[in-house]
Amino acid sequence: MALGEIGRRSETARLRAVLERCRRGRGAAALVVVRGEPGAGKSALLDAFGAEASAGGCRVAAVRGTGAGERPYAAVHRLIAQLRSGPEDGRFAADPHCAPDGDPGPGWAAVVGAGAEADVPVVLCVDDVARVDSWSLRWLLDLSRTVPPVPLALVLTDRTCGAGARAVAAPALGSSHAPGCVLLTGAESIDLAGLRSEDLAAAAAARCRVVLDARTAALCGDLTGGNPALLHALLAPHSDRAPTEDALRATAASGALTGADRWLAALGAPALALARAVAVLGGGAEVAVSAELAHLTVEEALAAVDQLVDACLLANRTPLAFRHPLLEAMVLGSIAAGTRTALHLRAAALLRDRQAEATSVAHHLLATGPVGEEWAKRCLRLAARQLEREGRPHDAARYRRCVLREPLRPQEKLAIRRELAELYAVIDPERAVHLLDTARCESHPPGIVVEYALALAAVLDGCGRSEDAVTVLDDAAARLGRTPRDGSWQLRLRLHKAFICRRAPLWLARAADPPGTLICQAPRKGVAGRELAALRAVQAVDAGADRGAAARYARQGLPRGEGCGSATLLWHACGALVAAGEVAEAWTHCGRGRQVSGVRAGRWDQVTLALVRATVLRARGDLHAADATLTPVADRLLSFVSAGHPLAVVGVSALAEVRALRGATDSARSLLAESRLDRHRLPWRRDSAYALAARAAVHESDDPGRAVEDLLAAGRLMDEAGVRNPAVLPWRSRAARILAACGERAEAAALARAELADARRWGTPESVGTALHALALSETGERRIGVLTEAARTLARSADRMQHAVVQAALGAELAADGRAEAARAELRSALQLAHACGADPLAHRVQRTLGPLRARCLAACAPSGALAATPRARPAGEVAPAAAPEPPGHAAHPLLDSLTPQERKILHLARDGYSNRDIAGRLFVAVRTVEFHLSGAYRKLGIAGRRQLAEVFSAG
Repeated sequence: MALGEIGRRSETARLRAVLERCRRGRGAAALVVVRGEPGAGKSALLDAFGAEASAGGCRVAAVRGTGAGERPYAAVHRLIAQLRSGPEDGRFAADPHCAPDGDPGPGWAAVVGAGAEADVPVVLCVDDVARVDSWSLRWLLDLSRTVPPVPLALVLTDRTCGAGARAVAAPALGSSHAPGCVLLTGAESIDLAGLRSEDLAAAAAARCRVVLDARTAALCGDLTGGNPALLHALLAPHSDRAPTEDALRATAASGALTGADRWLAALGAPALALARAVAVLGGGAEVAVSAELAHLTVEEALAAVDQLVDACLLANRTPLAFRHPLLEAMVLGSIAAGTRTALHLRAAALLRDRQAEATSVAHHLLATGPVGEEWAKRCLRLAARQLEREGRPHDAARYRRCVLREPLRPQEKLAIRRELAELYAVIDPERAVHLLDTARCESHPPGIVVEYALALAAVLDGCGRSEDAVTVLDDAAARLGRTPRDGSWQLRLRLHKAFICRRAPLWLARAADPPGTLICQAPRKGVAGRELAALRAVQAVDAGADRGAAARYARQGLPRGEGCGSATLLWHACGALVAAGEVAEAWTHCGRGRQVSGVRAGRWDQVTLALVRATVLRARGDLHAADATLTPVADRLLSFVSAGHPLAVVGVSALAEVRALRGATDSARSLLAESRLDRHRLPWRRDSAYALAARAAVHESDDPGRAVEDLLAAGRLMDEAGVRNPAVLPWRSRAARILAACGERAEAAALARAELADARRWGTPESVGTALHALALSETGERRIGVLTEAARTLARSADRMQHAVVQAALGAELAADGRAEAARAELRSALQLAHACGADPLAHRVQRTLGPLRARCLAACAPSGALAATPRARPAGEVAPAAAPEPPGHAAHPLLDSLTPQERKILHLARDGYSNRDIAGRLFVAVRTVEFHLSGAYRKLGIAGRRQLAEVFSAG
């Protein structure tokens, strides 16, 4: 395939069809115009067509317009000269010495007159018709309107600044009545669009010896619009190579591209100035702003716009924009560095005065270097914050580095460096550590040293390097000990050390300073006072003795407004309020999280606020909302967990537990596996207890033994951390419920009683009701119903609707098993309503299974012996139901049957009728282990070994 035909299959086919029509017969001349922007490949396509027509036996002449200064009929005389002399070496070059003035009619008649070649088709190819002299255009127009003596085809090319039938012809052709315009209007149009990606790869290999894969070919298409000439300019520096996307972008950004003169040389001074202004302003430039930047009036700018559109540099629309990104790069590259910097600075000032977006102004400030103006610093910081909100941390970091080049006061430099470090903590933690450590060592004012130390310690703690964080704080305290200081600085360092040690491995927490000395400090104002109050609150929660003090300290520690605390401070304060049972108050403060200083989209503080909100929602029992709050930040949580962030472990654990309670067990298991929290050994830190509890929630249904093991490990960890308050993590009640379901009632009762004692000491309805529920499951009979009733009554006063629904479901099942249908239905309906409101689908399904038979029918009245009149189960064909021995009315057949409880009698009668333990459990709405427990007790009282002796028992007497 010829070079001009690459990617032009349809266009070449249309030209061949024109040639075929020309060969078939005589009539009016075939007139075709090939349109396209400069560099689209019009000339190459015309050359390929002329060569094919000549090879097919046609007489071909080709000429290219040379612009102003040509003598009348110069182009026509060159065509006639070629037809007389014939092709030379396969090329159709014009004869520069054969261009006489005067009418070319006689010469044309001599060429196409009678003779051996009278019936041979003639093809005239005119390249760049806009630069052909007007006399030649009029002659060609007249020729196209007459019936020539030989088959004739006229193929023209024309530069346009549009596409399709509505393409705008070059103004060099004159008005619509000029010969050139009339000629083009009557011609069949073939429009050359940009090459497709696959064709770009072929063109790059043929012309530039460059190998493009699918991605780099698509990038070349985006930069060049598929223009072959622009493609060659882009790939020329990469000849005989396979460039990467980054290398191509760097070449385009450099602006040092060949062929720029082809696009810019013909521009006048106003048009060139406007093109440079639009290139500096970027895509979407307004005409008025571009005119002011180019020092043009609006009228002059509009005329320059028309010239640039005609030159195919600008797209034919407003706001102004280049047709292709590479053209913009070419124009920028043609501007000297000093002039370009001055234009960017002037553009920034113009956009600032017009109150443009901060990112638009900051884009130009980024290219100018230090400005030394207050408005420039403010604009760069606003742009960085906006980019953070849009999720572009790398761009935001670049703008903040630009701010650091400006002259700054120490406090301003501290703020910018901290913001930059918080960004790097997300995308490059090691760079954040290096930045803060260098700044800390270079600083001397005590207040600046403290702030850098606190920021560095926070980054190190978030990376799981708690020991290094403590070392940084101790070093800062030692430096302050040798300088005059405000006592609050030392206090803040010690407070942050205490908070870090709470999250650190337990060996480091035990080696830290005792918290009692900090708690005894006198109340302070400002941030130090709030941090001290928050520490007192969490210590009071851990101790589990003074709920009122914990709530009071938590309220004092809440951040209030910009610069008065952090999201971590809000986490500690709201967590203490939730543990103290003040869930509604904690929810109110969650809505004020946006007022906390430093909260930006994409930062860790935003994730912390989501975790605070989800924790309060979970305490309210709203599983659906908690899941919806944490899911958007799940990826960020996972990335922080991989870095070792303790609070991220808590967040992932909370999300996994919520999903398990909602029935998405597979999703919860995948979440733990992806975060590597399902490993056998976890770091012996406080946050690992929450991961172990989440694992237990996931494995409770399929592996209760492993769930109990994880909960007991969490309990050992909490005990070593000095936490016995069940409001922090009710691990004993959770383990007790699983153990009771497995038949280990003694161990379950011991754990439940121990937690109940701590819960009563703390005093929140949530903690007491949860412990009572666990204790009830270790009891039997009326004692179980009584404790469950007390637990339900207690939880009715709490905000935890989820736990209330669980207890009501258990109580309803027990009442149904005891034959109290009406009371059971009431409890189960309430439990079902709460389960649906909380989003606890597994609980709702269990309640529906229990409630279904109760809705269909009431429990049958007990027989005089207490047996349940049940419908026998369906048996396979051929199986004979065992005969039931008749019993005397009003008395059981065996005297020892009176010693059985009502529940034991019901189960015993069903077992006698042939029901399996699972069938009995389904009919009485109890667990299979409950059936086994009652049967073994009844066998022991009756002195029998199993089911085979039941017939003898009921037939005795």
